[in-house]
Amino acid sequence: MRNRPTSIFDSGSAHGAGSAFDVDAEPGVRLCWLFVAMTVPLLIVAGRLIYLQGFVAEGFAVETRHEVESVEAIPTRNGRILASDGTVLAFDDERHQLLVHYRWLEEPPNDDWLRHEALSRLSHSERRDKSKVEQAKRDVLERRDVLWQSLIELTEQRPEKLVEQRVRVQQRVEGIFRLVDERREVPQATEQELARSVSEVSSVDLSSTEDPSLTRRSGFVEQAWNVVKHELTTTPTRERREPLRIPEQSDYHLLLDDVSLEVVAEIETHPDQFPGVRSGVTNRRVYPFGRVAPHLVGYRGEIDADELKARRERFPNGDPLDYQPGDSIGRSGIEQSYEHALRGVRGQRKIVRDRHGTIVRTEVVRPPKPGQDVVLHVSVSLQERATALLEEVVGHEAILPGSSDGQVKNVPHGGCLVAIDVRTGAILAAAVAPTFDVNDFLSGTEDVRLALLDDKRRPMFPRATQMELPPGSVFKAVSAVAVIESGRIDPDRQFECLGYLKDPNKQRCYHSQAHYGTNLTMALARSCNVYFFKSAQTLGPQPLVQWADALGFGERTGVDLPGERRGHVPRPPERDSKGKTKESSPIELASASDKFRPASPWDERDSARTAQPASRTKREPWYDGDTLGLAIGQSRLTVTPLQVARLMAAVANDGWLVTPYVARELNASGQAESSVTIEPDRHRLPNLSEGTLARVREGLEQVVAHPQGTAFKSVRLKEVAIAGKTGTAEIGGGRADHAWFAGYVPADRPRIAFVVVLEQAGSGGKVAGPVAKKFVQLLLEHRLVSGE
Repeated sequence: MRNRPTSIFDSGSAHGAGSAFDVDAEPGVRLCWLFVAMTVPLLIVAGRLIYLQGFVAEGFAVETRHEVESVEAIPTRNGRILASDGTVLAFDDERHQLLVHYRWLEEPPNDDWLRHEALSRLSHSERRDKSKVEQAKRDVLERRDVLWQSLIELTEQRPEKLVEQRVRVQQRVEGIFRLVDERREVPQATEQELARSVSEVSSVDLSSTEDPSLTRRSGFVEQAWNVVKHELTTTPTRERREPLRIPEQSDYHLLLDDVSLEVVAEIETHPDQFPGVRSGVTNRRVYPFGRVAPHLVGYRGEIDADELKARRERFPNGDPLDYQPGDSIGRSGIEQSYEHALRGVRGQRKIVRDRHGTIVRTEVVRPPKPGQDVVLHVSVSLQERATALLEEVVGHEAILPGSSDGQVKNVPHGGCLVAIDVRTGAILAAAVAPTFDVNDFLSGTEDVRLALLDDKRRPMFPRATQMELPPGSVFKAVSAVAVIESGRIDPDRQFECLGYLKDPNKQRCYHSQAHYGTNLTMALARSCNVYFFKSAQTLGPQPLVQWADALGFGERTGVDLPGERRGHVPRPPERDSKGKTKESSPIELASASDKFRPASPWDERDSARTAQPASRTKREPWYDGDTLGLAIGQSRLTVTPLQVARLMAAVANDGWLVTPYVARELNASGQAESSVTIEPDRHRLPNLSEGTLARVREGLEQVVAHPQGTAFKSVRLKEVAIAGKTGTAEIGGGRADHAWFAGYVPADRPRIAFVVVLEQAGSGGKVAGPVAKKFVQLLLEHRLVSGE
């Protein structure tokens, strides 16, 4: 019967040949085709793997890239410093370097590198031939030998020198490699310690538990958890580590420094003849006129670790000037003051290399930014000749009055000459003697540098801005302003001068010379101390201090040079309405606003290291003699040459207190159209009456023009009228006086104010005066002033 239970896979007669229940009449055939369908693709894949591994593996190994990105600096230059006539005083000299890839200088050559170089010379089919591979390796080694012989001939260097440099580079790189390899062992040791700790935890003693079955279950769970945790959180230990490679092995290293441009051109134009060799550029600061205004121009030195650390703390998001170890930074003068403008910021280039160090591609991330040029007001010719004038006096014997026979011999310790524009404050010259050559200090031997630093004459001391001396009678110009502005003394009133105030042995005029009836004009012309003594007795010290403050003494002038000193003006104690000294009012110095005041005005070292605290609570006695001494520029008053030059400029321009400055403009890469002119502020002297300075100028003109003037014989010129004031500042201790002459020219149409000071040289009129006269003659020769 058809409805009886029968398997559908039976091929009995109960079903017809075309029955729907005939599912698989021949299963063996189907299984055979299924086996063929699965085996054939597997055979194809296996065959392909055998082909790739056995026949073309070498080709794929060469073409495989493991790219590494690095950032390389693009060199730039710092800005130049130029004189007013365009003469370059400081610039970056480009020095070309010869760089060689490490693998081309390594001895013996690295096997992997040698194999890579050899395979890169062969086709895919040739790489399967071992004999051709070995021959290619020999060709690479021969090419290395030819390369080094070519470099010897091209650079004209001794073979021993190149071999010595190659060994030095290789020793340094191998030292870095060993250090990195030793540090790489630390993670592996740590991993082993973790594995031991897991093992110790898993082998915990379970014998002390009360229920053995429960203990076994909990111990198993804890052990399993520790194993899972260790496997998920710990990097698996590799039995075979990847070979160590450091960036220095894929980089170029310095072979020769300061090579000629011809060598660079030959290498760059024939790269196929010099594989693994390229040129580089570095900069060296050069000072073509090393003796011309070294205290103004300054110099650069290498930045130290403390400065780098301070800048990183100041700019946590990146130093805008991008200082790196080995970079130079301004250490003095304009180099330091305008470091922010002169400093060039290097660019950055991203370089992509394969695993063998071959450059794949490059990209400029940040273009280099050259530093700006700084143009000065200083003229090279005027500066050189002004320095020569001082050197004629400093270090040579000068005949001075003072002994019983009227003559003594004295050697000035040093000198300074400063000239500024009376209208703008532009510094036209700032000569110092003795001076030095900045190139000797930077490039000389250690003995040369130590000799400069230990020289008792202090040739590296910037006297114009940091030398603090008593001004002597030059300060009488300030006293004259105080006399006129007080309204208590008629400037035409004559004071009787017998050569001394009360006692012939003290408080007297120079050499006790009697001037008899003297008004303000002639007191300035003849430098009558007695006139100013009597005026000070009438006025008291306060007006003198007030006008010293107004004219900028005891404060920095604001010149664009680093390290300027203030000098100081002694201050009397304040008095109450009854004229008694206030007990709570100590003597203050004008420089007491500083946290530190230099311990000595002769200390040329950095004041931050050698200064003593200047406390406002320090009490100092004030005697009548201090008031008299202040009136003639003595007492505890000290000033800098630049402050005195600014005083004369203020008198000459009728009351404008200028800010002296050296730099005239900033140019971007020498482009005049992008220049920025530097114009410091100036301000009018407050509470100055009209006609006051005209009366002072009258007295200063008579110093030189009147036959009885103290500078009549030593300074007067027929070609141009000169106004000024001599000064002979006593310093005691048996030492010679400081000699001063400060003035301006022309007297009737003032354009340039100047000051000459010679340390321990004697009489201002007889020693400083002749130097001032010669300097005015230089101004005439350079047509900076015109004659009558």
